[in-house]
Amino acid sequence: MIIHFTASKRDIESEYKNLSKITKVVKELGHTFAREWVEDEHRRALAGNTAADVDLDWKKINEENMSALASADIVIVEASTRSFSVGFQVANAIQQKKPTLVLTRNNSLSGTFGSGIESDFVRFAEYDEDNLADIIEKFIQENTIETKDMRFNFFINRQIYNYLRWAAFKTGKTKAEVLRELVEREIKNRDL
Repeated sequence: MIIHFTASKRDIESEYKNLSKITKVVKELGHTFAREWVEDEHRRALAGNTAADVDLDWKKINEENMSALASADIVIVEASTRSFSVGFQVANAIQQKKPTLVLTRNNSLSGTFGSGIESDFVRFAEYDEDNLADIIEKFIQENTIETKDMRFNFFINRQIYNYLRWAAFKTGKTKAEVLRELVEREIKNRDL
Protein backbone atom coordinates (compact mmCIF):
# COMPACT_ATOMS: atom_id res chain seq x y z
CA MET A 1 0.00 0.00 0.00
CA ILE A 2 1.21 3.52 -0.77
CA ILE A 3 0.93 5.92 2.14
CA HIS A 4 1.19 9.70 2.19
CA PHE A 5 2.68 10.73 5.52
CA THR A 6 2.70 14.36 6.57
CA ALA A 7 3.50 16.38 9.66
CA SER A 8 4.68 19.84 10.56
CA LYS A 9 8.33 20.47 9.73
CA ARG A 10 8.47 23.38 12.17
CA ASP A 11 9.84 21.40 15.14
CA ILE A 12 11.49 18.57 13.21
CA GLU A 13 14.44 18.35 15.59
CA SER A 14 12.29 17.79 18.67
CA GLU A 15 9.67 15.77 16.75
CA TYR A 16 12.15 13.60 14.85
CA LYS A 17 11.91 10.66 17.27
CA ASN A 18 8.12 10.44 16.87
CA LEU A 19 8.17 10.98 13.10
CA SER A 20 10.87 8.36 12.54
CA LYS A 21 8.96 5.90 14.74
CA ILE A 22 5.89 6.34 12.51
CA THR A 23 7.93 5.83 9.33
CA LYS A 24 9.62 2.78 10.85
CA VAL A 25 6.28 1.17 11.76
CA VAL A 26 4.90 1.71 8.25
CA LYS A 27 8.01 0.22 6.62
CA GLU A 28 8.06 -2.76 9.02
CA LEU A 29 4.47 -3.49 7.97
CA GLY A 30 5.71 -3.70 4.37
CA HIS A 31 4.24 -0.49 2.98
CA THR A 32 5.84 2.39 1.10
CA PHE A 33 5.58 6.15 1.19
CA ALA A 34 4.42 8.27 -1.70
CA ARG A 35 7.08 10.79 -0.68
CA GLU A 36 10.06 10.33 1.62
CA TRP A 37 10.89 13.56 3.42
CA VAL A 38 11.55 13.04 7.14
CA GLU A 39 15.26 12.21 6.92
CA ASP A 40 16.02 15.03 4.48
CA GLU A 41 14.20 17.60 6.60
CA HIS A 42 15.91 16.37 9.75
CA ARG A 43 19.36 16.64 8.13
CA ARG A 44 18.51 20.16 6.91
CA ALA A 45 17.43 21.20 10.40
CA LEU A 46 20.55 19.71 12.01
CA ALA A 47 22.65 21.73 9.57
CA GLY A 48 20.93 24.84 10.92
CA ASN A 49 18.95 25.52 7.78
CA THR A 50 15.52 26.73 8.81
CA ALA A 51 12.85 27.75 6.32
CA ALA A 52 13.77 31.38 7.03
CA ASP A 53 17.46 30.70 6.27
CA VAL A 54 16.92 28.87 3.00
CA ASP A 55 15.09 30.10 -0.06
CA LEU A 56 12.72 27.13 -0.34
CA ASP A 57 10.61 26.58 -3.45
CA TRP A 58 7.23 26.42 -1.70
CA LYS A 59 5.36 25.96 -4.96
CA LYS A 60 7.43 22.86 -5.73
CA ILE A 61 7.01 21.54 -2.18
CA ASN A 62 3.24 21.99 -2.40
CA GLU A 63 3.14 20.26 -5.82
CA GLU A 64 5.16 17.33 -4.43
CA ASN A 65 2.80 17.01 -1.46
CA MET A 66 -0.32 17.17 -3.64
CA SER A 67 1.15 14.64 -6.08
CA ALA A 68 2.06 12.30 -3.21
CA LEU A 69 -1.43 12.70 -1.77
CA ALA A 70 -3.05 11.91 -5.12
CA SER A 71 -0.97 8.75 -5.60
CA ALA A 72 -1.49 7.45 -2.06
CA ASP A 73 -4.01 4.83 -0.98
CA ILE A 74 -4.25 6.24 2.54
CA VAL A 75 -2.93 9.21 4.51
CA ILE A 76 -1.26 9.30 7.92
CA VAL A 77 -0.87 12.66 9.66
CA GLU A 78 1.08 13.50 12.80
CA ALA A 79 -0.78 16.59 14.02
CA SER A 80 0.59 17.25 17.48
CA THR A 81 2.20 20.45 16.16
CA ARG A 82 -0.22 22.86 14.52
CA SER A 83 0.43 23.54 10.84
CA PHE A 84 -1.59 25.23 8.09
CA SER A 85 0.07 23.00 5.48
CA VAL A 86 -0.88 19.83 7.31
CA GLY A 87 -4.47 21.03 7.72
CA PHE A 88 -4.58 21.87 4.02
CA GLN A 89 -3.40 18.35 3.18
CA VAL A 90 -6.02 16.78 5.47
CA ALA A 91 -8.72 18.87 3.77
CA ASN A 92 -7.48 17.69 0.37
CA ALA A 93 -7.38 14.07 1.56
CA ILE A 94 -11.01 14.34 2.65
CA GLN A 95 -11.95 15.92 -0.68
CA GLN A 96 -10.22 13.05 -2.51
CA LYS A 97 -11.97 10.54 -0.22
CA LYS A 98 -8.68 9.14 1.09
CA PRO A 99 -8.84 7.31 4.42
CA THR A 100 -6.88 9.54 6.79
CA LEU A 101 -5.45 8.78 10.21
CA VAL A 102 -4.76 11.90 12.29
CA LEU A 103 -2.34 11.05 15.08
CA THR A 104 -1.63 13.22 18.09
CA ARG A 105 0.36 12.49 21.17
CA ASN A 106 -1.76 11.92 24.26
CA ASN A 107 -3.64 15.00 25.43
CA SER A 108 -2.70 17.13 22.40
CA LEU A 109 -5.79 16.68 20.16
CA SER A 110 -7.90 19.31 21.89
CA GLY A 111 -7.79 22.57 19.97
CA THR A 112 -6.01 21.21 16.89
CA PHE A 113 -7.27 21.93 13.40
CA GLY A 114 -8.84 18.50 13.20
CA SER A 115 -10.69 18.37 16.47
CA GLY A 116 -13.89 19.62 14.81
CA ILE A 117 -13.77 17.57 11.61
CA GLU A 118 -16.56 15.09 11.10
CA SER A 119 -15.93 12.83 8.11
CA ASP A 120 -16.20 9.13 7.38
CA PHE A 121 -12.74 9.36 5.86
CA VAL A 122 -10.95 10.68 8.94
CA ARG A 123 -10.03 8.81 12.09
CA PHE A 124 -8.40 10.48 15.08
CA ALA A 125 -6.14 8.67 17.51
CA GLU A 126 -4.06 9.75 20.46
CA TYR A 127 -0.86 7.76 20.71
CA ASP A 128 2.12 7.11 22.87
CA GLU A 129 5.19 4.98 22.29
CA ASP A 130 3.39 1.85 23.51
CA ASN A 131 0.29 1.96 21.28
CA LEU A 132 1.54 3.70 18.12
CA ALA A 133 2.32 0.53 16.15
CA ASP A 134 -1.05 -1.02 17.01
CA ILE A 135 -2.97 2.10 15.94
CA ILE A 136 -1.18 2.31 12.60
CA GLU A 137 -1.44 -1.42 11.90
CA LYS A 138 -5.17 -1.46 12.66
CA PHE A 139 -5.81 1.59 10.46
CA ILE A 140 -3.92 0.06 7.55
CA GLN A 141 -5.75 -3.27 7.92
CA GLU A 142 -9.13 -1.50 8.02
CA ASN A 143 -8.30 0.31 4.79
CA THR A 144 -6.52 -2.37 2.80
CA ILE A 145 -7.97 -2.23 -0.69
CA GLU A 146 -7.90 -6.01 -1.10
CA THR A 147 -10.43 -6.38 1.71
CA LYS A 148 -12.94 -3.88 0.36
CA ASP A 149 -15.21 -3.76 -2.64
CA MET A 150 -14.28 -0.80 -4.77
CA ARG A 151 -16.75 1.55 -6.34
CA PHE A 152 -16.48 3.68 -9.46
CA ASN A 153 -18.64 5.49 -11.98
CA PHE A 154 -19.19 3.73 -15.29
CA PHE A 155 -20.80 5.50 -18.23
CA ILE A 156 -22.61 3.24 -20.71
CA ASN A 157 -24.65 3.64 -23.84
CA ARG A 158 -28.33 2.76 -24.17
CA GLN A 159 -27.65 -0.71 -25.66
CA ILE A 160 -25.49 -1.78 -22.71
CA TYR A 161 -27.99 -0.32 -20.24
CA ASN A 162 -30.87 -2.22 -21.86
CA TYR A 163 -28.88 -5.47 -21.75
CA LEU A 164 -27.98 -5.00 -18.07
CA ARG A 165 -31.58 -4.16 -17.18
CA TRP A 166 -32.83 -7.27 -19.05
CA ALA A 167 -30.14 -9.53 -17.49
CA ALA A 168 -30.86 -8.18 -14.01
CA PHE A 169 -34.59 -8.84 -14.47
CA LYS A 170 -33.98 -12.38 -15.81
CA THR A 171 -31.55 -13.39 -13.06
CA GLY A 172 -33.02 -11.46 -10.13
CA LYS A 173 -29.64 -9.78 -9.56
CA THR A 174 -28.69 -6.14 -9.59
CA LYS A 175 -27.14 -4.60 -12.69
CA ALA A 176 -23.90 -4.25 -10.73
CA GLU A 177 -23.89 -7.98 -9.87
CA VAL A 178 -24.51 -8.90 -13.54
CA LEU A 179 -21.68 -6.64 -14.67
CA ARG A 180 -19.31 -7.93 -11.96
CA GLU A 181 -20.00 -11.56 -13.02
CA LEU A 182 -19.33 -10.71 -16.67
CA VAL A 183 -15.99 -9.14 -15.80
CA GLU A 184 -15.04 -12.04 -13.50
CA ARG A 185 -15.89 -14.51 -16.28
CA GLU A 186 -13.70 -12.55 -18.70
CA ILE A 187 -10.80 -12.56 -16.22
CA LYS A 188 -11.18 -16.33 -15.71
CA ASN A 189 -11.26 -16.97 -19.48
CA ARG A 190 -8.08 -14.95 -19.97
CA ASP A 191 -6.31 -16.96 -17.26
CA LEU A 192 -6.94 -20.23 -19.13
